[in-house]
Amino acid sequence: MAERALPVFICLKWGVGYPVTHTNVLYRALSDHMSVPFRMICLTDDPAGLDAGIEAAPLPDFATPRARWVPGMWPKLAAFRPGLVPEGAPCLLIDVDMLVLRDLAPLFAHVEAEGGLHIIRDWHDTHERWFPRLFPRKRGGNSSLVGWIGGQQTHLWSRFAADEAEALRKDRNDQIFINRYAEGRRYWPAEWVLSFKRTLAWHMPVNLVRPIRPPREAFMIAFHGRPDIEEVAGARGRIWGGSEKWGLRPVPWIRAYWERYAA
Repeated sequence: MAERALPVFICLKWGVGYPVTHTNVLYRALSDHMSVPFRMICLTDDPAGLDAGIEAAPLPDFATPRARWVPGMWPKLAAFRPGLVPEGAPCLLIDVDMLVLRDLAPLFAHVEAEGGLHIIRDWHDTHERWFPRLFPRKRGGNSSLVGWIGGQQTHLWSRFAADEAEALRKDRNDQIFINRYAEGRRYWPAEWVLSFKRTLAWHMPVNLVRPIRPPREAFMIAFHGRPDIEEVAGARGRIWGGSEKWGLRPVPWIRAYWERYAA
């Protein structure tokens, strides 16, 4: 009987947007919470400073210049490249600015049981949740956390690599491309992965009096865009957030998380 492939986390790190600390914090949090052995592969242009347990793999060659890798994160599609992970291995493509709250083994089990490709349904903001009839915005997929079985979605990379220019012309970002072409695409349960800025942070003036508390049921919190975890932890010594949702001080449980794993 063939040995069962270990679950695999895949992340990306390039340029200077997220220093190596963010990748290491994610890996240390996963190591602390996971109840089963796992691998972590970082697709990167610079492996310097990665923790010893992280497997560095080079980013493939792209016809698309770096200036067009955003909006979205088009290099994420390299996670589906044939041969990167063993066939049959459950995989989670995970952004380095995700906060881990508990053991993620149930997510791997969910992917194995359901098959297909699992992606976050992009989060509605507070006013969209409270007044859906006034703000009937349809949300698509968010690729901050994507799950699949190794070997089953390789066409996503092959299709993109065959004609990158056509992919960028047709789809605004990687999330739309994945949603369009994934086989068996489905959404994670809504309560499993939450957005810090859309589902946890408060609007003015509530943010001045009501604390942000850790969610009870979520496995992870996404810090997509700004603020990031380090900003909310208070490491930069300035107000975090944007014009509508912002804070004057660190969120204590997020600060404790950052101090524990960034040390």
